[in-house]
Amino acid sequence: MENKPLSQLVRIYNRKHGSRLAAYLDYFQTLDSIEDAIRFACHGKEDKIHGHQHLVGKAKLEQARKKLQKCSDGIATIESFGDLLGLVEDRTSSIDRFGVLAIYDTALRLGSHLDVWPEVVYLHAGTKKGCKALGVAAKGGTVEMEQLPKPIRSLEPYQAEDFLCIFKYQFDGEGGKMKGCLP
Repeated sequence: MENKPLSQLVRIYNRKHGSRLAAYLDYFQTLDSIEDAIRFACHGKEDKIHGHQHLVGKAKLEQARKKLQKCSDGIATIESFGDLLGLVEDRTSSIDRFGVLAIYDTALRLGSHLDVWPEVVYLHAGTKKGCKALGVAAKGGTVEMEQLPKPIRSLEPYQAEDFLCIFKYQFDGEGGKMKGCLP
């Protein structure tokens, strides 16, 4: 795929990926309980492990589920995404291979269930590479939406995270396959 203007890539994202991500996250809003949300956030929709979680593995995902289920009442009352992410990180920190991306994806799924959304773009390897390719300083674990180029600011922060990951190779002309980073 040749390099395209950023505004065109955002349109492509909205057309090809945005509705898919919305439908995926909407699923978590339909779940009846926080316990179900935790189970599916760790094991994937309909117990089909998401591509990101294949690297973590079923046993580690089950460990995360058990740890998060123990604090389900606390999770159910969280009012900010940052607090939710911190809780997921704290409770799963002892699980080998349950890293930054697994923590973010789990928190985003739970946040969807709770209607608690990121207000900034959280960084992991793919989004850091996207920021670097765009010349966006990405120090720390987040980037403010205002730091991103104007076309990307039309997205919600969780969409911007997905966009930066999917199109990271398009920004610097390296080419590469377009892979979805759907949580």
